[in-house]
Amino acid sequence: MQKEVKNRRIPFGYRIVNGKTEISPYESKAVIVIFKAYRAGSSLLAIAESLNERRIEYLPGIIGWNKARIKRIIEDERYTGKGDYPAIIDRAEYEASVCIKKDRNTQNGTDRKKEIYKLGVKVFCASCGSEMKRQTDTRQKIEQCWICSGESCGIRVRKADSSLLADITELMNALIAEPSRVQTEAKQSETPIELRRLENEIGRMLDTADFDRKVLVKNMLERASLMYASIDSKPYIAKRLRADLERSGLLSDFSKELFDRTVKSILLDADGNVSIRLINDQIIGKE
Repeated sequence: MQKEVKNRRIPFGYRIVNGKTEISPYESKAVIVIFKAYRAGSSLLAIAESLNERRIEYLPGIIGWNKARIKRIIEDERYTGKGDYPAIIDRAEYEASVCIKKDRNTQNGTDRKKEIYKLGVKVFCASCGSEMKRQTDTRQKIEQCWICSGESCGIRVRKADSSLLADITELMNALIAEPSRVQTEAKQSETPIELRRLENEIGRMLDTADFDRKVLVKNMLERASLMYASIDSKPYIAKRLRADLERSGLLSDFSKELFDRTVKSILLDADGNVSIRLINDQIIGKE
């Protein structure tokens, strides 16, 4: 019969069975939850409180989670399989968590007046469409790193703030120089099935001498409502956008005012290439 020894001299998430370090099925699930929650934006305190509320034991019969214990887990490289410990999380997730921690530790000294903090739109992964999170590591030559939040993607792109803003400005200038790139034509779309049904029903009612006027009025109002909802407003938005670009002069540096009026979101691919999604949902990248 195997003998299991519980000893907190080994990291939480592991157990020793017959002198061999193994993954603890119960504790390893909590380790995975901790890293995932931290990467998603939860604080050390929030994670500790959540584990306490769920009665997750730190030791047999002991709950007692706190910020210090969560911090030690986040910083412990052994969870990636280092040394004699089998891996519970992959290295990319560990490095992302460490990067997040370092960034949070330097937030008090962050200059929030920088243009990068005034973008006002989200950055999305061009590969999977998930939101990308900006992290800073002062130890790196390029301090800024954008990390995809998609669980099945996890793309990491090192791109300096100045480079990102320069690329956006270059794309904006390309549009200012050639506003005709903004598409203003409405896309042909099929008539909604419910709208076709109402139109047929109204036509049949009008072809008969005896029909319920209240039902006819109701159907006509529903038809009008559906027609209004199906109107494509993008051509109008695009024409207004094009006019705005035609009035603008070429930019010498990043313009927050023009950016706010024209851009809906930013796309970043694995190679660091930047595209912008305009307010009419058209995507503009380098040609």
